[in-house]
Amino acid sequence: MSEHALFEYKAKLINTPHIEERGELIHCSIKMEVGLQDGRSQELLEQEAGDLILFALNPGPHRRISHSSIREVDEKSLRELGPATDFHLIGSTEICFYSSC
Repeated sequence: MSEHALFEYKAKLINTPHIEERGELIHCSIKMEVGLQDGRSQELLEQEAGDLILFALNPGPHRRISHSSIREVDEKSLRELGPATDFHLIGSTEICFYSSC
């Protein structure tokens, strides 16, 4: 039996060395499967979710992520985001990208 940890992630993807005001806005949700007796702390789950976002985005040597934030959300908050524009599955973790920020 398992549960899920749900997160919302926002950031800006910037081409270096350009000005930080310019960049591609990133907005996504992360749905991670966690066991009932998993024992991982909230901070560790957030770190793992952030690492998976980096893996999915793969910014490369000439781009960097700026102004990132991650927060735990509930199912209702995820439904309010509307339809996803892109979807990635990494292991048992679902990452949905949205066009609105």
